[in-house]
Amino acid sequence: MKLEYPLDKMPAEILRHTTRKIFLPGTAVVSKGGRAEHVYLILKGSIRVSNEFISGQRYTFARLDTMELIGDLEVLASQAVYSATCEATVSCECLSMSAATFMHWMKIDSAFAVAVARQLASKMYPTSNENGRIKFQPSLDRLHDYLCKRLGDIDTDLFILHTSRQQIADDIGTSVKTVNRGVTKLKEAGLIGLLHGKIALTREQQVRIQEPFASSEDI
Repeated sequence: MKLEYPLDKMPAEILRHTTRKIFLPGTAVVSKGGRAEHVYLILKGSIRVSNEFISGQRYTFARLDTMELIGDLEVLASQAVYSATCEATVSCECLSMSAATFMHWMKIDSAFAVAVARQLASKMYPTSNENGRIKFQPSLDRLHDYLCKRLGDIDTDLFILHTSRQQIADDIGTSVKTVNRGVTKLKEAGLIGLLHGKIALTREQQVRIQEPFASSEDI
């Protein structure tokens, strides 16, 4: 959900204490464990939000777009460090401000405070709603659901997923090895095919993969 706040209404005393920054693709805006001393408002581009674990696996659980905030949750919760890594997927422009400036803006501008509260609620609800299901869902089911979401309502004779296996693994919170095993199982079941190593679905497979699916097994 975008921040429902017109930037031209930003108080002058706040604007004076902000800085516009550019982040190139692959650059971290904030890193998990880093000091939560700044808040960023995305003006242009897209951000991938992920968590890295001791096992080395990375789980991408959200994507942020224009007029969304980074670091707001940590600052409002009085947490000293960022809880996740936010990385630019394309060239991004952000408005940077200190935690103190962000809090001062919240206190003097009720419209901004309400907009931030609404955006935080929209972030937290789906996360709360999905966390338990995703944690205990078999890996093969997660891969199947992921492919269905990526397919969406696209209308094409041959759908080709150009996303790398590593990115798929990050997105569903597992390893590349597990993704590869899942791809093999779905291919053996006739639900997907491969084209030059990329996951591909014919029109018939696109219909079949959208049908109810429960593997009852992990991979």
